[in-house]
Amino acid sequence: MPLSPAVKQGMVSNSIKRTKSIKVYLFEKEKITIEEKAIATGVTASEYLRSCGLRRVLAAKPPADVITLRATTGTLKSELMMLSHLAKETNNQQIINQVEMAIALVDKTIAAAFNIEPI
Repeated sequence: MPLSPAVKQGMVSNSIKRTKSIKVYLFEKEKITIEEKAIATGVTASEYLRSCGLRRVLAAKPPADVITLRATTGTLKSELMMLSHLAKETNNQQIINQVEMAIALVDKTIAAAFNIEPI
């Protein structure tokens, strides 16, 4: 059985088992929303509600396709930076300009994928 995030973070020892519960009545839509938020943060609904009630902060994990996009664009940017270096050695301004525009587009793509400001 996989360990809960609380156990992994050292908040609860392996030998201690929770024995108390709180019954909460919800509308179906509320239950679905809580379960979706728990899934988005990578925890169970119980852990999600404990975290909310104890004021712990849980950040949503980005979807796998966004992580893949970030990795791919990062690799692309590295390749473009090497190309830029080579273009500067040849002193070809047209190539330098095109590569710099491509790097700027990669930066915008990364920023859009993670809702951050471009560099």
